[in-house]
Amino acid sequence: MDIQRGGSGGYSTSDQAKQALVDSFQWNERLKRPMFNPQVARPSFCSGAVYVALLSGILRWEENNRRRVISEKAWQALLPKMVADGVGPWGYANANGPGFALLVHRLGAGINFTDWRLARPSDVMKIWWTDDIGGRERGHLVFLVKDEGDSVQVWSSHMARDGQPGGYGVRNIPKSAIKRVLFTRITNPAAFGRAHLLPDEPWLTRQLTQPVSWEDCCRRCGVRVSAQ
Repeated sequence: MDIQRGGSGGYSTSDQAKQALVDSFQWNERLKRPMFNPQVARPSFCSGAVYVALLSGILRWEENNRRRVISEKAWQALLPKMVADGVGPWGYANANGPGFALLVHRLGAGINFTDWRLARPSDVMKIWWTDDIGGRERGHLVFLVKDEGDSVQVWSSHMARDGQPGGYGVRNIPKSAIKRVLFTRITNPAAFGRAHLLPDEPWLTRQLTQPVSWEDCCRRCGVRVSAQ
């Protein structure tokens, strides 16, 4: 993966890491779209890693279409910024709770579900390590690489652990360590062309300090029984 060119890059949730994410995208005035420099987006953190992979995938998808699909306004809205949780697309994706899933649901860009049997490689997973959702949650945002039965192989930016360096990379996680999981699958990338129309979401902003219920998350994110 291009994002990992040059190594894992270290893990951090500091303002420095958040600014590095912002700086990794530069606006190309001639092409009216962003250009991504993976060497700048480090140190990194899990939601940032998933988001840069998402935007890089949309850029590649648009190139393969050989036509402009995402407008200049939409690309400008999609760029990561130093904003509060729940403000703009990046503020959704970086929020506690099901922020990434809510972003995809609100734009109509994909589906959200909870059944492990329906999951496929490249699905995004929001993992919760405890029952808490919102202000006291402990979670992780990753891409599914491979379901290995009792464990799952994922890609994201991870904390240094057990001799493995922090930053971008693949990890194996025992399913017994996962308290709850929400899968998101991008099925309609063209829907990101509506990113500039996305309203701010105070429900996500409040989750910096306040808890929310799993039932509320599922209702707001349109969680489906089937991913078909």
